[in-house]
Amino acid sequence: MALRTPMKKTQIGSRDLLANGGGCPVEVFCRLRPPKDNNNNDQETDNSSSSVKILTSTELTLCSSENAKNGQIRESHYEFSHILTDDVSQSAAFKELAIPLLDDLIQGKNSVLFTYGITGSGKTYTMMGPLNNPGLIPRSFDVLFNSIGSYLGKEYLLRSDRQNGYEIQTEADILLERQRKEIQMAKNNNNQRGKMLETTNTRILDMTSIWNAQLNENCSYFVFVTFVEIYNNYIYDLFDDDILNKAPQSKQLRDDNRGRPYIRDVKEIEVRSSEEAIGLLNMGLKRRRIAHTQLNTESSRSHSVLSMRLVQYHNDIPMTSLTKDDLITSTIHLVDLAGSERVNRAKTVGERVKEASNINSSLMVLRQCFEVLRENQAQGTSKMVPYRESKLTSFFKSYFDGEGRIRMILCVNPTADGYEEIQHALKFGELTKDVMVPRALPPPPPVPPKMNRGHVPLREIDNQQQQPSAPVLFTEFNAQALIAPFPSLEYSLLDGVGDDEAMLTLEEHLRRRIDERHRLNMLIHEQHDYLHKFTFELVSDYDSTISDHDELTKENEQQSKTIRHLQTRIKLLEKSQNDFYKTTNQMERENKTLKSKIEDRNNEIKASKTERRKDKIDFENKLKIKINELEQQYLNELKTREIQMRELERQHDDKLNIIRSMAATANTPTNENVYQNPLSVRKRCPSEERILQEASGQSPSSRQAPAVPPKRFRM
Repeated sequence: MALRTPMKKTQIGSRDLLANGGGCPVEVFCRLRPPKDNNNNDQETDNSSSSVKILTSTELTLCSSENAKNGQIRESHYEFSHILTDDVSQSAAFKELAIPLLDDLIQGKNSVLFTYGITGSGKTYTMMGPLNNPGLIPRSFDVLFNSIGSYLGKEYLLRSDRQNGYEIQTEADILLERQRKEIQMAKNNNNQRGKMLETTNTRILDMTSIWNAQLNENCSYFVFVTFVEIYNNYIYDLFDDDILNKAPQSKQLRDDNRGRPYIRDVKEIEVRSSEEAIGLLNMGLKRRRIAHTQLNTESSRSHSVLSMRLVQYHNDIPMTSLTKDDLITSTIHLVDLAGSERVNRAKTVGERVKEASNINSSLMVLRQCFEVLRENQAQGTSKMVPYRESKLTSFFKSYFDGEGRIRMILCVNPTADGYEEIQHALKFGELTKDVMVPRALPPPPPVPPKMNRGHVPLREIDNQQQQPSAPVLFTEFNAQALIAPFPSLEYSLLDGVGDDEAMLTLEEHLRRRIDERHRLNMLIHEQHDYLHKFTFELVSDYDSTISDHDELTKENEQQSKTIRHLQTRIKLLEKSQNDFYKTTNQMERENKTLKSKIEDRNNEIKASKTERRKDKIDFENKLKIKINELEQQYLNELKTREIQMRELERQHDDKLNIIRSMAATANTPTNENVYQNPLSVRKRCPSEERILQEASGQSPSSRQAPAVPPKRFRM
C-alpha cells in the first residue's frame, strides 16, 4: 500500500518510491542485555529470574511474576526481525547489525541505526562498549578504515560548507589548511585530545574488512564525522568548544535544496584513521550529559547522534573540472537514544525530572510517527505525520520518506523490574517492525569521463601504489612544483640512437619543458591573483575587524560599567544575605530553645496527667470499697430493724387482740333475760388494765410506721 506522507515538491514522494522500487520494512532487532557478571552462579541466578523466554530466533514471550504467588502469571508474545540472546558477543552483534549498513555506506547508500529501550537496558553498552569489548561505533570505524584506508583521497581537499555539502579546495587552500592544522596540533600537543588518543591504544581492534565491486583503487574516499546531542529538545554540537560554556548555543535544523534536513553550522571533521575517530568520539562522550539515578549510575540525559559521512569521486575526473556534482556522499547515523524512565522508579528530582519529561516526550513523538505511518500504510489514509513536534523526528524525517535504510535495536534487560515498561518497549518494537518505508533508489555509479590517462589523482604519496610502466620525462605538477627544480633529461634514452632521433627527442623534451614552464607561469599568475585577492580580503577583513574591535571595545566598556554596577549590587545583596543568615540562625536557635521548653512542658503535663489518672483510679477504688462497706452495713441494719419491727408488730397485734376481746365484752348489751355465767364475769388483772390505759391514751395517727430505706439501698 502506498505511503502518502506529505513531502516537499523537490523530493521524490514516498508513494512514487514505493511504486518504483518497492518498500522495505523497518528492521527491528531485539537484544537481551548480557549479565553483568560472567560468574556461572550469577548467570544461573539471572537466567532463573529472567522474565523473557526465547521461543525461536524471531519470537519471544514476556512473563510477569508479580502475581505468581496467587497463581496469576501474565504472558505476552512478540515477534521481531531477529533476536540476539544474552550470550551473543559484541563482535557477533556487530556483524549482524552494522556490517550490512557499512557495506551500503561504501556503495553510496544512507542508513540509520538507533537503539531503543528503557533506562539500564544496555543501549550505550551496545553502541559504545568498554575498551576491552568495544561496541558498534568503535568497530564501525575500524572496519571502515580497514576497507578504504588504502584509497583515502588527498587530505584537506574537501571541506564541509556546514550546509550539508562540501567545497573543493585549491592547492593554496590545502597548504593553508595544513599549516593551520599543524599549528593547532602543536599548540594542543599536551591537550586533552592527545591524552584521549593515547588511551585508545589499549582498546581491542576489529580487523574485519569489507569488499564490494565499487570499492577499488579508481576512487578516492574521504571520511567526515559529526557528533551532536539532543538535550531538552535542543541540538548541541559535541565537537564545538562552545558546549563547554555554561550557556552553549544550540544548533538549528534547516532543509537543503533537495528538502533534506540537516544541522546548520555543525562542526564536521575529516578523519584519516580509526584512532583519530575514536579520540574525537571519546572527547564528545565526555561532553555528553549524563547523571546518576536510582536505576542507572550513568544514565544518558540526551539523545546522541554520531554521523559518519563517506564522500567519494572517480579518479579519472581531472581536478580542474571536479565539481560538487561529481561527489557521491553517503551517510550512516548511529543513534543512542536516551532510555525512557518513570520518575517514581528512577527517584529523580529537580532538573532530572525535566530531562526525563523531555526524553519521554521525544520518544512518544517517535512512537506516534511510526503509528501514523503504519495507519497510513494499512488503511490507505494520508494523515499528517507529526515529525516537527520533536527535533529527533524532524532530523530523520527524510529517512522515513525513503532517504535510506532504517534499523532499530530494541534493548531489553530480562532481569529488570517493571513489567509494564518492558511490555511497552516490546510493543513499540513490534509495531515498528510492521512499518514499511520506501526503498531509496540506488545512487548512479561514478562514470569516468572520456579523456587521456595522463592525469594522476590527487592522493597522498604513501597511498600511491601504481607503478609506471614506462619512463616518464617529467612528472605532473604537485604542491611542491613551485620550489622544486625541473626534472632532468634522462640521457639513457639517447644511447644507441641516431642524431636525428636524438634531436627529435631533445626537441620533444624542450617543447615539454617550455609547455611546463608556460603552465607553471600560468599557475603562478593564478596563484598571484588568488593571493592578491586573498590579501585584499585579509585587508578588508582586518579593517572590518578593527571596526568590530572598536565597537566591541565600547561595548566592553559599557558591559564593564554594568558589571561593576552589578558587582556593587551583588555585594549589597551578599551583605543583606549575610544579615538574613544571621537573623535566620538566631531565630533557629530561639526556635530550638522554645522547642526544648515546649518539650519539657509537655513532659511535665504528661507526668501530671499520669499522676492525676493514678489518683483518680485510687480514689475510684477507695470509693467503691467504701460504698460496698456502707451498703453492707446498711443492709445489716435494715435486717435488724426488720426483725425488731416484726417483733413490735407481733406485740402490737397481741395487744390489739386483747383490746378487741375486751371491747367486745364491754359492748355486749345487758339483758335481764340473758343468762349470765358467773364464771365469765371475772375481774381484770392489772396488766390488762395497763394495756387498756395505754390503748386509750394513743390515737391511731400516733402509731409509728415502719422505717423505709432509701431508694439506693432498697433490695
